[in-house]
Amino acid sequence: MRRRTKLEKLLAAARAKLYDISGGKYFGGQAGLASITTAQRIEFFGSSEFLAYVQASREAGIELFWLKDLDKTQASGDIFTKFFAWRAHNREFSALQLQKIENYLTQHDEQFVRSHIEALRSVCKESNSESEAGDAEFRTLLPGSVLHLWKQGVLGNEGLNLLDFWSGVYWPSQIGFTKEEKLRQVTEFAPHYEASIYPGVAEENRALEAAGVHVVIVSNGDHELAIAAVPFLGVKPENVVGSHLIYDENNFATGVNHSYDFLGGKEWEERPQGGKVLSFHYWLHINRARFGWQQMHDDLFQIAGRDGDSASSDGGMMILHKPAIFGNFMVDTPAEPGRLKKFRRCAAKYGFTAGQFFTLVQEASVDGAI
Repeated sequence: MRRRTKLEKLLAAARAKLYDISGGKYFGGQAGLASITTAQRIEFFGSSEFLAYVQASREAGIELFWLKDLDKTQASGDIFTKFFAWRAHNREFSALQLQKIENYLTQHDEQFVRSHIEALRSVCKESNSESEAGDAEFRTLLPGSVLHLWKQGVLGNEGLNLLDFWSGVYWPSQIGFTKEEKLRQVTEFAPHYEASIYPGVAEENRALEAAGVHVVIVSNGDHELAIAAVPFLGVKPENVVGSHLIYDENNFATGVNHSYDFLGGKEWEERPQGGKVLSFHYWLHINRARFGWQQMHDDLFQIAGRDGDSASSDGGMMILHKPAIFGNFMVDTPAEPGRLKKFRRCAAKYGFTAGQFFTLVQEASVDGAI
C-alpha cells in the first residue's frame, strides 16, 4: 500500500509537469485542449519528475511502454509507398510481380484507371518497332504509373486511394519474394528513409529508452521494412509490431499480408479499429520472457503514452485499449490538417477516451509531406 501511494504521488507530480508544459489536464474533456512539441516532450522525458516515476515503477516490477505509429506520426508520408517508389526507380520487380500489377490495373473497377493503362500500352507499342520490346517497356513502366495514379488521388483528382494501392498493388507485387530477397531490398532502401523522419523524433525515442520506457512501434505498415528503418528512429528492431508478408512452405512470399484490421469501404477510416490493440497484446505475449513474465497480467505493465495520426487504426489503439497514464498524442501532420480534424471527431464521437488527448506538433521533415 505504501509503495502504491508513493507511485501515485510521483505520477501526480509527473503529470503536473506535463500539463504545465502543454496546458492540459488528465480529464480535459476536449481532444484539442492540450498541445506540445517534440522538443518540449524531450524536455519532459528528461525531467526529474518523469524520471522519478519511471524508476519507482520499475522498482515496483512494472514495465512501461510508449506505443507509436510510424507513418505520418514519426515521419512524413508512408514508408511503404517510398519503398515501392525505390523499387520502381531501381527496377526491382520480377516479371511475375509486374504481371500482378498489370492484372490489377487492367481489371480495376474504375474506367479512368483502365484507360490510363491502355494509353500507356499504346504509347509503348508506337515507340517500339517490335511488339515484344513494346510489351517489355510497358511492364517496366507500370510501377511508375501506379505512383502517378496514387499521387493524383492524394491531390484530390481521379486516381488510386491509399487502400487501393495498399491492398491491390503493394502486397501483391511482393509475390515470389524469398525472405532473403525481401531483406536485401529493405536493407538497401532503409538509409533513404532517414530524410523522412521528423526532427527530434530519434532523440525523443532514445530519451524514453534511456529513462527506462520501452518504445514500441505499432504499425499497419510492412513489418520487415519497418525493422530495417528503425535504427534511424532510435528504436530497437525487436520492438516493432506490424503487418507482414505470408510465406509458403517453400519460403516464397504469397503476395498476401497478415493484418488484424478490417479494411474496406469508406467507414473504416472514421471508426476505431481494434487491430493495433490485438497486435500489441500478441507482441507482449510472445515477448513475455524478455520482461521476466511467466504469463501476462495487467498489473505487470502500463501504457505510458501513445502517438498516432489516424482516426481509425490509431484511434482504436487509443480508445479501445487500457488507459495511457500520461495521455494519447494526436499528431498535427505537417501540411495535412484534415487528419487531425478527423482524429478529433473520432475521439469526440466515441466518447470514452483512455487517457487525456494532446496535440503533438511535429516539424516538417527534410523530404516534405508526400
